[in-house]
Amino acid sequence: MTKTSRRHSLSVKLLVSVILWVTSAIFFTGYALALLWQLENAGKNINYAGSLRMKMYHMLLLSSQPDHQKDLQSERNQFVFILNNLLKSDKNNFIFPNNTKIDTQIQIIQQSYTSNILPILNQSPTFSHIISTKDLLTINQFVGNINYLVKIIENQNTQNIIWLRFIQTVLIIMVIFTAFSAIYLLYRFVINPLTHLQTAIQQISLGNLSQRITITNKDEFNIVSAGFNKMADNLQDLYNNLEQKVSQKTISLEEKNHELAILYDMTTFLHESLMQETLLESFLDKIIQLGNADAGFIGLLNSNKDSFDFLYGQGLPKQSDIIKKCYFSARCFFDVNVLPKNPNPIYIHTKQQNKFHLSIPNCIQKTFEYFVIFPIWHNNNEIGMIGLYFTNPQNDSATEKRNHYLIKTLIKQLAISIENQHLTIKEKQLAVLEERNMIAQGLHDSIAQSLSFLNLQTQILEKAIDQQNYSRIKQNLNFIQKGIQECYEDVRELLLNFRTKINNTDDFSKVIQNVLDRFKSQTNIPIEVHSLKQQFFLTQQQQLQVVFILQEALSNIRKHSSCSLVQIFFKNDKDFLMKIQDNGVGFDTKIIQEKKISHVGISIMKERAEKIPGIIHINSVLHHGTTIELIIPQ
Repeated sequence: MTKTSRRHSLSVKLLVSVILWVTSAIFFTGYALALLWQLENAGKNINYAGSLRMKMYHMLLLSSQPDHQKDLQSERNQFVFILNNLLKSDKNNFIFPNNTKIDTQIQIIQQSYTSNILPILNQSPTFSHIISTKDLLTINQFVGNINYLVKIIENQNTQNIIWLRFIQTVLIIMVIFTAFSAIYLLYRFVINPLTHLQTAIQQISLGNLSQRITITNKDEFNIVSAGFNKMADNLQDLYNNLEQKVSQKTISLEEKNHELAILYDMTTFLHESLMQETLLESFLDKIIQLGNADAGFIGLLNSNKDSFDFLYGQGLPKQSDIIKKCYFSARCFFDVNVLPKNPNPIYIHTKQQNKFHLSIPNCIQKTFEYFVIFPIWHNNNEIGMIGLYFTNPQNDSATEKRNHYLIKTLIKQLAISIENQHLTIKEKQLAVLEERNMIAQGLHDSIAQSLSFLNLQTQILEKAIDQQNYSRIKQNLNFIQKGIQECYEDVRELLLNFRTKINNTDDFSKVIQNVLDRFKSQTNIPIEVHSLKQQFFLTQQQQLQVVFILQEALSNIRKHSSCSLVQIFFKNDKDFLMKIQDNGVGFDTKIIQEKKISHVGISIMKERAEKIPGIIHINSVLHHGTTIELIIPQ
């Protein structure tokens, strides 16, 4: 929609009209006020000019009275003053031009007064003085000049009155014209367009969607009318094509729902616990069906990107025998190194020279019209590719693009699923390595020491046999028998410890009690347990590590403490606390800290505590027992 130009803008027209009207009103009103001021000054000047005649006769009377010469001088001064004021009043008019006739007449009066009247007034006054006929004619002629000045001023005043009436008439006409013009322009430019707009809206509301507004002006109502006509066009088009549009929207919605269903089903399928080979083969079958392809393959590249760790094809021509001949070659179909390194699909026509110069087998060229390669990328790393082969080109390019976009989205989900499988495998491998490390440490701490003791006793027994010292032989045999029995018990304890598991349905307190009962049966050492029968807010992994730490602590007590009582305290307030205390021989903690590498049991407990995460505190006093505290913040 175009913008209204300033020349045709209704607001600009109104603004210009108002400015012109206000300017004219100010001009004529100001001119009328100036005429009033002029009339006021003219009235004063007429009075002043008329007073000159009276002062003339008064001066003649005073000139014949010898005792009134001072009064005569005062009258003469006032006479001159009035003449000067009349001349200044006419020359100080800044609005209207000076009247030359008035100025000329005033100058004539001044000259006549100076040359003719003053000599008459300056004659020696006597009571018997009689004015001569000549002087009387001079005085009458002077008074006639004054009368003519008054007449000129009155004529100018009459002309100003005529102009004032003319301006007042013009103002009245302008007001009447402005009123009728405002009514006409308001009707033409505002009321009439609004009436047409209201009529059109009423027709639209009554169902007459063909109603339009005829655009006659180029002002703002032109924009409103054009917008209304466009709205009416859209409304009529929507009403006439409503069924078609609903059908189109329904088809579009069905397509979206179909795509969402495919995404949901494929996401559910990819999150199932399937072998990678089964997952990839099933995924390829679904992609071929989704893309309406005739054949396809899927392959995962190795770390060097030059061969496939896995390759599976479906629907390929048997005479090509590609999969069987080069199952693990990345160049079975083409050289993948020449393909662009990006996740976008690559379209290649088999019967045309492609820009990548791929070497395509003859059986592929004869069977298929073209094929599409979908690279499998994850975290900016190419991990494989999917190829779809088509016998005939698809007619609907929009549908093809939509399907390929959906396939590209599904391939991203496949890449995430493959990566998750790899991470799961690595996680399991890491867990196995950690458990193996724990087993190795346990074997080193128990069985390795026992075997070292047995090796030493075997060497001593060999020397005793050479010396035929039968008492020493018997003693060494007893030591070896005890060492073997202790080694057996250690292995049995390790097996029982590593078999310990806690399921969601198991009672943590019950598992703890089983560990304590097994310790009692092995050592016959009494155990006092405090606050075990309570609710512990620990995860399954935390509970398992707590059991392992308890088993390791009891194993160390059995081997090294020589105690007669073991006390175990449980506390589950702000943090979880397990305290294991014995009254055995204890040990020097400084020596343990200096030789901490050789004491695997303590290291195992600390490593297990860090996994939870938790904190291990070990306090021991020589000959006064040992205390082990496990704290798990919650």
